[in-house]
Amino acid sequence: MVSGCENEKFDKDKWASYEHLNGSDRSSMAEDLLKSRKLIGLSNRQMLQLLGPPENDTTETWYTLKLEFPFLSVDPESGKDLIIKFNKDSIITNAKIHEWHHN
Repeated sequence: MVSGCENEKFDKDKWASYEHLNGSDRSSMAEDLLKSRKLIGLSNRQMLQLLGPPENDTTETWYTLKLEFPFLSVDPESGKDLIIKFNKDSIITNAKIHEWHHN
């Protein structure tokens, strides 16, 4: 289950204005995006038009959804990412939300 605002609809402008340092959370929009939009089969170009530039640009790319910082720290202790995988023709073959935690 994703924390934050549940059932938040994907909003391209709100997605683009995400800033991890101000406590923004794109998790619920990512859930809606995965459920209501058909990412699978989109080209890399179509993904960029919809989501903007990712954190990296390879055959597996990601968008930061949320970062959690310990008090007075600049290093995140946990977060969520939207992981997108492409085939050799730059077509999306898989998209999922990945949660991670530093020990």
